[in-house]
Amino acid sequence: MPIIYVHGVNVRSRDGFLALTDYLRRYIAPVIADDPENVLIDDVFWGDKGVTFAWGGSSRPRSQLIGMGAGARGLQPVEGALAATAFAEALDRVPAPAQPAPAAPGGLAAGGPGGAPQPAQAELRLSQLSREELSDFLTAAIVAADPEPSPARTERILAADEVAMDPATGAALARAATPADEVRIALDLVRAKAPADALAGMGGGGFWANLGDRVSEATRRALGVPAYAASVVAAELRKPLNDMVSIFLGDVMVYLQGRGSVPEPGPIPRLLLEKLGAARANAASRGDEPLVVLTHSMGGQLMWDAVSHFLPRNPALADLRIDFWCATASQVGFFEDAKLFIERDPAFKTGNPVPFPKAHLGHWWNVWDHNDFISFTARGIVDGVDDEAYSSGMGLVSAHGGYLERPSFFRQFASKLEAAKAGGWKRN
Repeated sequence: MPIIYVHGVNVRSRDGFLALTDYLRRYIAPVIADDPENVLIDDVFWGDKGVTFAWGGSSRPRSQLIGMGAGARGLQPVEGALAATAFAEALDRVPAPAQPAPAAPGGLAAGGPGGAPQPAQAELRLSQLSREELSDFLTAAIVAADPEPSPARTERILAADEVAMDPATGAALARAATPADEVRIALDLVRAKAPADALAGMGGGGFWANLGDRVSEATRRALGVPAYAASVVAAELRKPLNDMVSIFLGDVMVYLQGRGSVPEPGPIPRLLLEKLGAARANAASRGDEPLVVLTHSMGGQLMWDAVSHFLPRNPALADLRIDFWCATASQVGFFEDAKLFIERDPAFKTGNPVPFPKAHLGHWWNVWDHNDFISFTARGIVDGVDDEAYSSGMGLVSAHGGYLERPSFFRQFASKLEAAKAGGWKRN
């Protein structure tokens, strides 16, 4: 069974896909084939056909609020969101140990004006997180310490996930006397589990020292979470968000302007159709295996145009079926709401959903994140869609790609595939 990945906007290299393949090979391929090491995993790389800025993006306003526009360093997303926004639910659920105020001269507790005790700072105890929460927490810390996707970063994340899933880890953390001891134990376990190529050049300092600082910082939080969260939001609304929106809009416009239609699909749909045709041939050579597609963001709109317009009208691909489509962070619901697809019928509106494209699609799992402000639900808009929220536990900017860097997400993905497999890959 081949697995095809279609990326979203603001992608200009295949590095993200190469980092993604290990997740797909480890969690998804074993569900769909007896020889997961031989499953075809390929991508539809259309980033080189995306927007280019003739003025280098200088149209982005240069202001104190949103950074210094194109070419300036600006502020990066605040990874402190790990503590207050990314894991707000876990932090609120985990009771923090009381921190007694230090005794003042004369035996009185130090306090504020009038001797009132000051609020103590609470720390998150890793030992009180569930296995999935610990996995997500360590993953977020690794991503914060190593922002660029790479196979080595994926290996470190997978090692952290193995550590989090190991019952012995919980027992080891529970024996730790302090939160700092928990951090040290967790990092030592991850470092011991990570393969050699993920450790190269990262001895006692460098990445691991940075990671330790990230995790230690993220386990500490002020009790005034709302004020802290507000500062995180203000920081994240600076240059990274401005850059993200600018390139998002640019790539969307390029696609809409040049996607074409049958019989002349544009360069991006044509590339997608070629990849799907090759995947079908691969599936046929392996006993007519089913076909799985994973999309991210704008990749979802490419796929919907394919199953609703290009495939039904292409005789050469009339028999091509996508058995399972997982759309993460897509805007398919929004595009249909705004009638932006090639196939758009005003008769389909509230109370009359768009029919499911059964001829070329089996199961469609549409996944969105409450923190991802450019992901949309399709529930009630397309009939028969399996529409669910997934919490990546990340802040505003990073949440858009957070789905694809969480082992917990791929375990959920595998579970969905297991259910479809148990049903004989029956189509809707």
